[in-house]
Amino acid sequence: MANIIKQPCDEGVIRSSPCTEPCSRNIGRWVLAATILGSSMAVIDGTVVNIALPVLQAELQATVADVQWVVESYALFLAALILVGGSLGDRFGRRRIFA
Repeated sequence: MANIIKQPCDEGVIRSSPCTEPCSRNIGRWVLAATILGSSMAVIDGTVVNIALPVLQAELQATVADVQWVVESYALFLAALILVGGSLGDRFGRRRIFA
């Protein structure tokens, strides 16, 4: 029964073949641009919440502790999305899920 359970990426590693030729220069630039754009979106996403905090605090008459809950809840939600995204990437392919 223990042999039935396998790691999510095992099948993909077994079926994949090594790349025989490197990426072209043009493709490499697009990969770099997509990676930078993806990581920049994550940083901007976290920054937007912090910039909106004073307005949220004023509009909702919230205390500092209440506003900290907003930040921590948002971070927890994003962490949960990372787990879901990783699982979907294992199942459907990392490239497809990133796109």
